[in-house]
Amino acid sequence: MKLFIGLLLLLIPTLNYGYKKNELPYPIAILKADLIVDGTITKVSKNEYEFAITQFVKGKSDSKIKVSIWKEWLCDPRIKELKTGQRLILLLEKTTHNNFATINNSTGELYIDNNSFINIFLPKDFSTPEIFKKGILMFIETYKFYGDSNDKFFQNVYFECNKSIFEIYLMKQNNSTFNFLVNYTNYFKIKEIHPVFQIKNLQIFG
Repeated sequence: MKLFIGLLLLLIPTLNYGYKKNELPYPIAILKADLIVDGTITKVSKNEYEFAITQFVKGKSDSKIKVSIWKEWLCDPRIKELKTGQRLILLLEKTTHNNFATINNSTGELYIDNNSFINIFLPKDFSTPEIFKKGILMFIETYKFYGDSNDKFFQNVYFECNKSIFEIYLMKQNNSTFNFLVNYTNYFKIKEIHPVFQIKNLQIFG
């Protein structure tokens, strides 16, 4: 019996690792999202909640949308119970059922209380909702993502950047979220498209 328990204790770390959540980096999640919005929950049902949008950060939709409720599990619990009046920033993708689902479950569902993020595991560079939203706007205007985001090893993926290194440097000084997102892209391949070449191409082929 003692031998069985000892073997079980040795196996538990391996079993837990096998069920670890596959994290999707925020730069990819943001660029992959069809819709990024700020708003509040107006109704909660069994499988989805109704969400009233107060600000569109990326994309457009009706002012009220339905969001599928993702299933919690050991490695991805919900920060807080879903309730009417709860403010959230959501990173969403369109589903085949004509509603929306959060990207990578908890990654795309950011809880806000008293104008502050309450998830202690969020990057400290996200700071406040306003800084976070501004950083997202700066990031999606500057970068595009190409490749298979479902590949957990992120092979053959890259970011495309339309600004110079100097411009990026100045922008990073003005927003901590943008700084975090740009620094994260350094782990991937970056393809730079300088505006000067875009203008020349327009003049030749326009």
